[in-house]
Amino acid sequence: MDQIFLNGSVVTMDPEVPKAAAFGIMDDRICAVGSDEEIRKWADSKTKVVDLDGKTVIPGFIESHNHLSSYAMTLLQADCRTPPNQSIEEVKARIREMADATEPGHWVRGWGYDDTLIAEKRHLTWADLDEVAPRNPVFISHVCGHLAYTNSMALEMAAIGPKTPQPTIGNIHKDDKGVPTGLFLERAQTLVSQHIPPYSISQLKDILPRAIAHYHQAGITSIHDAAIGTRGGAGVIRAYRELEAEGKLRLRVYMTIIEELYRDILELGLGTGFGSEYLKLGGTKLFQDGSIQGMTGALMEPYYNRPDFRGDLILPQETLDGLVEKYHGEGIQIAVHANGDRAIESVIQAFEKAQQRHPGRDHRHMIIHCQLATQDHIRRMKRLGVVPSYFVNHVYYWGDRHAAMFLGPERARRIDPLARSLKEGLTFTLHSDLPVTPVNPLFSMHCAVNRITRQGEVLGPEERISPLESLKAYTTYAAYCSFEEDLKGSIEAGKLADFAILSDNPLTVSPEAIKDIQIEATVVGGRVVFGGA
Repeated sequence: MDQIFLNGSVVTMDPEVPKAAAFGIMDDRICAVGSDEEIRKWADSKTKVVDLDGKTVIPGFIESHNHLSSYAMTLLQADCRTPPNQSIEEVKARIREMADATEPGHWVRGWGYDDTLIAEKRHLTWADLDEVAPRNPVFISHVCGHLAYTNSMALEMAAIGPKTPQPTIGNIHKDDKGVPTGLFLERAQTLVSQHIPPYSISQLKDILPRAIAHYHQAGITSIHDAAIGTRGGAGVIRAYRELEAEGKLRLRVYMTIIEELYRDILELGLGTGFGSEYLKLGGTKLFQDGSIQGMTGALMEPYYNRPDFRGDLILPQETLDGLVEKYHGEGIQIAVHANGDRAIESVIQAFEKAQQRHPGRDHRHMIIHCQLATQDHIRRMKRLGVVPSYFVNHVYYWGDRHAAMFLGPERARRIDPLARSLKEGLTFTLHSDLPVTPVNPLFSMHCAVNRITRQGEVLGPEERISPLESLKAYTTYAAYCSFEEDLKGSIEAGKLADFAILSDNPLTVSPEAIKDIQIEATVVGGRVVFGGA
């Protein structure tokens, strides 16, 4: 063997042998798991022997929904989040700093603004942005990614004014006089963003490894980079491909690509699963609503703070049905963004129709976020073989505001129905949605196990799950949803040598302490990519 790891507490996630003390690696594969005595026998004079000193080893975390490439791009943008910013003036100061360092006429970009968390509790306007960047077009993304703000120069470059008609999908926000305020909702953002020059391949190849290092620090060895094409277009795919060819891609990437870009891929005869163990083509991404905190989620009942408003579906049902049937019929996995219960219902109906027309196929379609899934939705997803990926971080980051503002106390406690899903035998994953929330699987597990909000309240205690089930959602279940359960997700002979070494065991520490566990090392394909091992 090339390497053996001894004297550890190995959480294998293999139900046949759930615990072990040691394991061995040959090349990039695990080749044996067992006791210290069993594994030590495989060592020779060339074997690297690692004493784990009692530390916990788990399979590498798999982040099943995030936006690594979009997050990488934020490293070149103004940080408009709260915290660190507490007021609009502080946000404007960050944008001014970026504008002062940018040539006149070139775009200034920022990300992370949250109108419901900032002190003033309002959206940015073009006037706010003109004040700090009068010489540059400005585009600031909301933290949820479903809203954006622009200044007057950006509006002018995009030829948007009072007479501009509303797009088919999305909305240009206008004041009482019909003048655009600079706020764009959902797909309307593209009316402006299409005028922003994409980052170059060389820029992407520089920032992607910097972003990947952040994932390694969190114990992550594989990801789904979701909605590739919304930022950077096909350039992101090329940058990934070149990094892999150069041996510089040290994270396994399953690419979920927006439908508009996937059309060209389909024409080439390619589809889900094409690629290598480091870079693989996943499914296509569709959107059927926005975010509840951005008030673009589609709800069955009105918003708690707006009794006259339920949000809107992005696509007419017949359009969604047609797209789902097209890709389902081609054997392509489909991931559909749906937060509100009305959007989830729409997506499930489309999956049901496609399955009726093309029965018997194992697509493992996904519903992303799936925040307000009902008991009926859970049963139907189970019957269809759909895998929901729950954004359980909502509980901490927006749970208090869901209860007080958006959904009201009763609906808020039902978000992310993990326990109900388990009772129905429904396989699901958990995710961070970075850059919407920080990528930290242990914190997401903490949210799933404890359901504690930012203000310290317990939101829906009946939906808590065990630490083991939360770990499955980040390992074995996450491997399943990318058709890679025979390749990763557990520490077993024959599987990839992807694992993390932790300071404590998340299955045995107190539930409140899961978030405080430290990542000691992360290993991908037998190579240490973070820490020491």
